[in-house]
Amino acid sequence: AWQQEFVDIVNGTKKELPPWREVNHEINLINESRQYKYYLPHCLQALQEQLCKKTNRYLNVKWWEPWAAMQAAPLLCIPKKDGTLQTALDARQRNDNTIKDVTPLPDQEVICKDVTKAKYRSKID
Repeated sequence: AWQQEFVDIVNGTKKELPPWREVNHEINLINESRQYKYYLPHCLQALQEQLCKKTNRYLNVKWWEPWAAMQAAPLLCIPKKDGTLQTALDARQRNDNTIKDVTPLPDQEVICKDVTKAKYRSKID
């Protein structure tokens, strides 16, 4: 019934990326020529096979692309409670070099009041 209507949302991860769209934001750095000193992380032996499968899957659907770079943030292999692999980037040094965006977040109470006054509502609201 309703699952058929939302099959594109509830059926897990898509096999390809969405269409390319223009992005209107940028991340400004304090020092663009700064070199980061990262350590070489290690993946636990028990997670090596999962990391290999994840890497191949992401490369096949083009979520990741092999790229030569001067430096990159290390990919951390973290075991979840159920023993599966979770990957995360250690971007702390890069984040420390980022000019912080101090734009205030929208007032949630004002948004809620505006939405309740609307004649029609959707899940996007």
